[in-house]
Amino acid sequence: MKKVMFLFAMVLMLVLSFAQLGQAQAGEKKVCKVSTNDIGTIVGKGSNSDAAFEDAATQCFDRRSKLYSMKNGGSVDEDSGLVMIDMCANIRCGG
Repeated sequence: MKKVMFLFAMVLMLVLSFAQLGQAQAGEKKVCKVSTNDIGTIVGKGSNSDAAFEDAATQCFDRRSKLYSMKNGGSVDEDSGLVMIDMCANIRCGG
C-alpha cells in the first residue's frame, strides 16, 4: 500500500507540473467539481486551480480505496491501486 501511495503522489506531482497554472486573486478560492457514477460528486477546493485539482484527485483516490476495501474486504492491491491512481490523475474538473 505504501508503494501505491508513493506512486499516487509521484503521478499527481507529474500531472500538476504539466497542468496550466491558474492563479487565484487574493482571498478567492478555486473549485474542481467532478461527478462520477461510482463514488459520487467530488468537490476539490484550493487557493488556485492546481490546488483544487490536487484536492479532488486525493479525494478521488481515497473514495475509490474505501469502495474497493468495502467490496473486497481487504486493502488495495498494487495493480488495483495503479488503476485508481490513473483514474484519479486523469479527472476533469467541471461545473
